Amino acid sequence: MNASHQPVVVGVSDKQPTAVRYAVAEAGRLRTSLRVVHCYELPAQAAEFYIGTDMLDSMRISGESVLDDAREVVEGESSAIEVEYVLAHGVPDQVLRAESAEAGSMILGADDVPWFDRMLGSEVSSFIARKAKCPVVIVPERGVRSADTGGVVVTIDGDTSAAGPLRYGFEQADARGEKLVVLHVAPTATLPQDFEDHQANVAEVVAGWQELYPGVQVLRSTTTGDPVEISIASTADASLVVIGRPHGHTVPFATARPVAMQVLREAQCPVAIVPADYL
Repeated sequence: MNASHQPVVVGVSDKQPTAVRYAVAEAGRLRTSLRVVHCYELPAQAAEFYIGTDMLDSMRISGESVLDDAREVVEGESSAIEVEYVLAHGVPDQVLRAESAEAGSMILGADDVPWFDRMLGSEVSSFIARKAKCPVVIVPERGVRSADTGGVVVTIDGDTSAAGPLRYGFEQADARGEKLVVLHVAPTATLPQDFEDHQANVAEVVAGWQELYPGVQVLRSTTTGDPVEISIASTADASLVVIGRPHGHTVPFATARPVAMQVLREAQCPVAIVPADYL
């Protein structure tokens, strides 16, 4: 999939300026357009007792206010990118899933109460983990630092495919003019031969991508330990951490709690969750 001309989509809720700023910068880096999307829907419990235009009008006006706030942030960034604002009436996971099919990447924000805790049990969480058609970047509202030293970090834990995340990591490092750190993490109990075999495979794949992106400085780091703890630690200095999307389909998301989802809980920088087939 060549995402170079596909828009960056940012899904916004109330008061998430950092995610919007990140999305503007991302569209600028990739020289593409930006779609700012806000969803609203009538609560199911309200629909049981009352369905009327007054309630829908109120929700629509509130949604337009959210988009107005986002527009103010976008215009404050002084960017020359093309921007489209979309107010969608529908279930967020369905709207965002449809948007992801035509997006180069999707940006979502998180605040002091993580969205994946607020939405746990809804389809939004499983959408992020399994259903988006493009890379999804979660931006902590605590802020995106402007002077990071760690570059773009791609974490490879052995449980997810490295191909998609590495492709995305190289693209991002190239667009940002930053180094790429390939962090290979294996659980402490990993057998030495298994670790060496996977390490050799990663090295071969990395070498192939380096030929396509010769201007990207690549550093490789290998370690054993808790993949979640090491991945969280890598967010302290990085401008972006890239993690492979879980590829299992048999274990429910809320039970599995894959590495990517656990890292989001404590991440200090934006985290990109990338499907294995991002090519």
